[in-house]
Amino acid sequence: MRGIAEGSPLAMFHTTTAAPLAPGTVLGGDFRIVRPLSQGGMGAVLVAEQISTGKPRAVKLMHAQLAQDPHFRERFEQEARVGARIESDHVVEVVAAGVDPATQTPWLAMELLDGSDLAAVVAQRGPLPPDEVRELMGQLCHALAAAHRAGVVHRDIKPENVFIARPRQQNVRFKVKVLDFGVAKVVAETRATSSMTASVGTPLWMAPEQTELAAQVTPASDVWSLGLLVFYLLTGRLYWVEPVRGPSASVMSLMREVLFNPLDPPSARAAHLGCPHVIPAGFDAWFARCVARDARARFPDAAQAMAALDPVLAAAAHGPAGSHRPPAPPPAQPTPALPAYPGPTHPPVARTEVGGMVGGTSALVLVPARRRMPVGLLLAIVVGGLLAVAAVVALGLVIYQRLSATEGTVTAPLVPSYGGAGASSAPELAGTYDITSSRNPGGQGSYAGNVLLSRSGDTYRIAWIITKGAGYEGIALVQGQTLAVGWASGGPYGAAAYRIDGDRLRGQWISTDRPGQIEVETLQGPEGLTGSYRIVEGARKGTVVLAPAGDTYAVTWTLSTGTLKGVGLRSGDQLVVGWSPGQPVGVVSYAIEGRQLAGRWATLGSTQAGVEALLRR
Repeated sequence: MRGIAEGSPLAMFHTTTAAPLAPGTVLGGDFRIVRPLSQGGMGAVLVAEQISTGKPRAVKLMHAQLAQDPHFRERFEQEARVGARIESDHVVEVVAAGVDPATQTPWLAMELLDGSDLAAVVAQRGPLPPDEVRELMGQLCHALAAAHRAGVVHRDIKPENVFIARPRQQNVRFKVKVLDFGVAKVVAETRATSSMTASVGTPLWMAPEQTELAAQVTPASDVWSLGLLVFYLLTGRLYWVEPVRGPSASVMSLMREVLFNPLDPPSARAAHLGCPHVIPAGFDAWFARCVARDARARFPDAAQAMAALDPVLAAAAHGPAGSHRPPAPPPAQPTPALPAYPGPTHPPVARTEVGGMVGGTSALVLVPARRRMPVGLLLAIVVGGLLAVAAVVALGLVIYQRLSATEGTVTAPLVPSYGGAGASSAPELAGTYDITSSRNPGGQGSYAGNVLLSRSGDTYRIAWIITKGAGYEGIALVQGQTLAVGWASGGPYGAAAYRIDGDRLRGQWISTDRPGQIEVETLQGPEGLTGSYRIVEGARKGTVVLAPAGDTYAVTWTLSTGTLKGVGLRSGDQLVVGWSPGQPVGVVSYAIEGRQLAGRWATLGSTQAGVEALLRR
C-alpha cells in the first residue's frame, strides 16, 4: 500500500474504490479503527488500536469490488498465510486476519512500523555508501532467503516494498522489513489457476519470465529484481533508460528494453550517469549474473546472490576511503546511445506516510517530496495492472518475431581499426554468447557458462557468467578481425592490441580509467617480439619490454607515470596484451568469425594458454 498525493488522478481513482470504515469501528472484536492512513492498488490501510494490548496496528482492507473476485481475494488472504511460513524478523508480521461480516471485506492486522520505504530514503539521500548497501541488502536477503527456503517467491521486490524502519534495539542503524507478500507465489502450491496471476509484478523491476503467462516463476525471479535494486542503491538512479525519456516513455518501450536491448554493465551505465566511481570492483560480473535473461544462468536464490555480493561490497566499504572510491572524471567522449539522465534532486523534506506505515523523522528516514515518473508510464503500470502486462506480452511476441526475422542486419557505429588507409571496419559484437567449448591452461579441465558483450563508447564491456565458480569482467577493443580483452579482479587495468609490422608494433589501448576511449600507440624496437621497445607515438612516454614465456609474453611498461605489468598472446600478426599497475590481470585474444569468437587466454605469470569458443545467440 502506498501514500498517494492528494488531488492526483490516482488518488481520485482509489478514493472512489476504497471500502471506508468509520473511526471507532471494531474489526474482529479486537481492532478499533483510529484513522485512515493510505490507499493502494488492492485496498486501504488504516491505523487501528488493538484493544487487548493497547498497541497501535496497521489494518489493511481489500477494495470491496476486488473482494468479489476469487483470484484477487486469494492473493489478499495469502498475505496472512505466507508471513507465518517465513522465519525472518525482516518480514512484516501479520497479527490477525478475518472478514468483516457487514461488508464481507477481507482484512489483515499488521505491525505498525515507524520509518519510510526505500524509494523515499533514496529520493532524499541519493546514492548510498557501500557499507549501508551491504547492511541493507544483508537484512533484505535474510527475508528473501527464508522465503525461498519455504518455497515462496515474492515476485514484486522494488524500493516501495522495502521498508526502512526505526530499530528497537541498540547499536542497530535501521531495520529492513519486506512488505507486500500478498503477490507472492507459493511454488509448492501452484495450481491450474496460477496462470491468472502469473504476471503479477511491477514492470520496472520484474524479470522477463514474469511477462509470460505460462512461464515458471522461481526464486531466480527475485534475484533479477535484487540486481536492479543494488544498482539503484549505489547510483540513486534506475538502471533502465526508457523511464527517463519523458512523454515517449511507455510500458511497451520499457518492456522492449527489458526483453531485448543489450544490457550494459553497471559501470558503463554509471559512467553515462556521471558517477562511475560508485560502482565497486567486481560488481559488473555479479550484476550480469543477476539479470541474465535466462533464469537458469542467474544465482538460484537470494542466499547465494548475497553470498556473492557481500565480498564485493565489503571490499568497497573497507577501501582507503572507507566507502566510495575517489570520484572519477566523467568520460571525455560519452556515447550518444544513452540519453542524459536527470541528476538527483534534494527538495525540501516533508513528512509523508508511506507503505501503510507511519513516516518517521529520523535522519535516515526523512521523506522528501518525491519526483514522479512520467504520468503516462505511472498510470499504465498502476491502473493497467494485469491487462497492461498482458498487452506487453502480446507486443513482446510481435517484437520478438520481428527481431528474429531481422537478426544479423542491425549494425551499430563502427570502430576503425588501426592501420591507415587500408583499415577495415569492425563488426558489431554486442550480445549474449554461449561458451561452446573451453579448456583451462595445460588442459586442466573445462568450464561452461555465458559471456555478455555490450557497447561502451568505441569499446566493449565483457562479463563471463560461469556456471560453477566466480564470474569475471573486462574491457575490450576491436582491431581488424581480433577482439582484444583485458580483465582483472579490480582496477585500474587495460587492454592493448598491436599489429606486428617489422620492427614496429602499431596498436591501440584502452583502460578502465578512460571509459570508452581508444588511444593510439606505436612501439619501435627489435624484430621478433623480444627485447626493449620505445614508445614513438602516443600519449604515453617510456619503454616496453617483451619477454617470451612459453605460449605467452611477459610485458612491462616503464612510463613516466609508473610501471605496468602485463601478459600477452600472439595471434598471427597481432599481439594482444592485458595489463595493470599492480593486481593480477588476464588477456583474451578472440578471432572474430561471424557469430563465433574463437579465443585463447592467459593470466599474468602463466606460460600456457587456455582456449575458449563462443557462439552468439
